[in-house]
Amino acid sequence: MPGVAFPPPLRRGDEILVVSLSSNTPSRFGRRLRRGVEELERSGFRVRLGGHVSDRRKPGEETVASRLEDLHRGFADPNVSAIVSAIGGWASHQVLDSVDLELVRANPKWFVGYSDTSSFHLLLSERARLASIYGPAVLPQFGEFGGVPRYSLESLLQATRREAYQASWTDVRVDERPRWETGDGVRRAAVRASAPLVIRPGVGRGEVLALNLETLMSHAGTPYWPRLSDRVLLVEISDSALEWQALRLLHQLSRQEEFGRIAGLALGRIPSGVEIDPQTVLKRLREVTGGLAVPVVADLPFGHVDPIMSVPLGRAAELTAASNGQVSLRFGAVRGA
Repeated sequence: MPGVAFPPPLRRGDEILVVSLSSNTPSRFGRRLRRGVEELERSGFRVRLGGHVSDRRKPGEETVASRLEDLHRGFADPNVSAIVSAIGGWASHQVLDSVDLELVRANPKWFVGYSDTSSFHLLLSERARLASIYGPAVLPQFGEFGGVPRYSLESLLQATRREAYQASWTDVRVDERPRWETGDGVRRAAVRASAPLVIRPGVGRGEVLALNLETLMSHAGTPYWPRLSDRVLLVEISDSALEWQALRLLHQLSRQEEFGRIAGLALGRIPSGVEIDPQTVLKRLREVTGGLAVPVVADLPFGHVDPIMSVPLGRAAELTAASNGQVSLRFGAVRGA
C-alpha cells in the first residue's frame, strides 16, 4: 500500500471546522454544541461550524449533499487545520461513495472523531491514505459540563505531533451517564480506573488502525473493508451495544480472512451503564484469539469512554503485552516531515 500522508501538528490558534456526518443530534442539543465550541475556544482554537451541522433532518440520502458540502469545504479551505466531528451516530457510511478523494489527498488535514465516523476513518485510511485521529468529538467530550478532561485534550494534541511517543493511561474514569435532556448541568464524578489488561502476552509492530467494532463489521464484504494483515488493530464497543451484539461481532471479526495475520489486538474499555458484562466479553475475546501468537490486550481508554485517549490512525505502532501484566502502546515518529 502507498505511504500515509500526515497533516501538520495541531496547535493552539489553529482553525477547527465542526461537521456532523452521522447524526442530527446537534440540532437537538444546541446548548451542548455551544458549550463544546466555547471549550475548544478556551483550549486555544478558532472554531467554525459547518453550515449543515445543526440540520434537523435525519441523515438519509436526501442529506448526503449537505453533509458532503460541509466536509468538502473544510478540506478545500486552507485556513482549516482540522475537521472535528460533532458526534457519532449511524449514517457516515452514506457519504463514502461521493467523497472527492482527489480533494482530500491534495489538502491533507486532520479529521477527528470516533464511533460511527469510523466509516470515514476507513475511507481516509484505505482509499486516501491520510492519517486521522480516532478521538474526542464536540458534543460528548468538549461539550461536557465542567469542561473536557485535560488528559483528553493533551492526548489529542500529542497524537498529531510527529515525534515518537508512548501512550499514557489515565488513572480515572467517569462512569456516570446522565441523559442530556435532564442531567446536562451536573458535573460527573470520576472514579479510580484499572490499568489495561493482558489477555495474551507478546510484542506486535505495525500500522495502527482504531475503529468502533459495530461500524467496522458493518463494512465486512464491502469495498471499504480494510486490510488487516500486519496491522495493530484497536476496536471498541459503543455505549449502545448489547452483550449479544458484542459477542457476535467479536466472533465475526475473528472469522475474517486476514484476522490471523494481524500484528496485535486491543479492545477498548467497555463503557459503563451498558447491558454488557465485561467478564463475558473478555471470555469471548480469549476464545476468539486462542490461535493468535500476537499481543492481545483489553481495557484501553479509547472510544466511548471518558477521559478518552486519541489514537493516530496510520502511525507505526508497537503494542507490548508483558507476562507481568504491563501493557504499553508506542507510536513511531513521522518520517519525512
